[in-house]
Amino acid sequence: MIFNPRQSGLLAATLLSTAALAAPEQASSPFDWGADMRLRQIYIGNVGLNDDTATADRNFERLRLRLWGNYKPNDQFGLNSRLIWEGRHYVQPDEDTYPLPGFQDWYSGGILFDQLNVDLKPIATLPLTFKIGRQDLIFGNGWLILEGTPIDGSRTIYFDAARATYQLEALDTTVDLIYIDQDANTGRFPQPLNGVIEDQTEQYETGAILYLRNKSMLKDGAVDGYFIYKHSRENLTDYVPGLDTVRENNGAPFPSPSDTGDVYGIGARVDTKLTDKWSLRAETIYEWGTRNNADLSAFGFNSRIGYFIGGPLEQSVHFDYEYLSGDDPNSSTNQAFDPLWSRWPQWSELMVYQWPLESRVAEATNLQRLNLGWGAKPHETTTVTLNYHALFANENSTRTASQLANITDNGKFRGHLFTGWIKTKLNKHLSGHLVAEYLLPGDYYAKDRRDNSYFVRAEINLAW
Repeated sequence: MIFNPRQSGLLAATLLSTAALAAPEQASSPFDWGADMRLRQIYIGNVGLNDDTATADRNFERLRLRLWGNYKPNDQFGLNSRLIWEGRHYVQPDEDTYPLPGFQDWYSGGILFDQLNVDLKPIATLPLTFKIGRQDLIFGNGWLILEGTPIDGSRTIYFDAARATYQLEALDTTVDLIYIDQDANTGRFPQPLNGVIEDQTEQYETGAILYLRNKSMLKDGAVDGYFIYKHSRENLTDYVPGLDTVRENNGAPFPSPSDTGDVYGIGARVDTKLTDKWSLRAETIYEWGTRNNADLSAFGFNSRIGYFIGGPLEQSVHFDYEYLSGDDPNSSTNQAFDPLWSRWPQWSELMVYQWPLESRVAEATNLQRLNLGWGAKPHETTTVTLNYHALFANENSTRTASQLANITDNGKFRGHLFTGWIKTKLNKHLSGHLVAEYLLPGDYYAKDRRDNSYFVRAEINLAW
């Protein structure tokens, strides 16, 4: 849908004025309302690591508006909803040079509910609750479960799901049982109000999660254990004749194939303070099943040890190590780690755009990552973090056409990645950040895919 700046201004005014009018009623009413507006300016240099590509450089703005409302007449029932819209304006790439038809330099997305669910506590004396409908799901630090809609680029993260939570108070343990039924696009209920249908992920997904969290085993921490099942079914929507792998969202069509198969995973996580200064978190999972017509046997591990230096700047340092198995090209089994529902920029905004060289948007796999980071709080409103990542691959698998074209058959070094963040929150209404990243690619990538790359983003958030 073509983005009309005047219409977006009217929509913003409507959402924000509605929130302002509702605010005085919140104190005494079962209704609760609010709104926010996110403004972003993004510059990306050299997507695909080849300077000569016509669409290598990106320069665009994003405007996201959200209006939310909750109704909770008592402790046994609650209704939650949130309406969102996002538009984009692309300065680069140029519409005339974009390789696929359908690119829109002014793009207006769907007006849709990214939250629409009910909270139920059927028996007041029983520590059992239900949340049914469109909702956000975040477990741990989001290493495996956070992002249900990876194609729309942080506009939403929702899941269509049913969640039951039981509190074992005597054991200080929470048990969550979740069923997920995720469509590939926004075409089913609740459909966008303006009729704009967009892809949210590449395939139709169903799944189940059993997640246990115990807070009594460790004095200052938590121990988690979980089982995950994910079924993927192809989405063969033919946006471009003859190309059923093209996805439509954000005004920039791009090729990205569907996953198929059944993935099972069993894992554990610990997050604790070791002393007043030292902290540790670690998580691991083993995956098995089938993926894309091959047997799957994969492994992942993610960890961080942190030290709080303190002082006037409240300084801290941390070291991360992450291992995601890669596919052995000499084996008939697929060993490539499946990130499940975690395709979001966990440690790099820039790498989200480089993963399609071998997998898909934000689909981290075949990775060893060593990270040294530093953080400080120079002002009560502001934090600064700096990170260095050394990135390696475990395997040189060239089973797909993109892998064959974009990676080597012997190099293992992905490159040096430098990232920096400045985050500020002036008050409950105004916050923002500035992030910059720079990648020096290594010999893992093909010789024509080793040009340096960068990412810069400025963001302002207004909330009511």
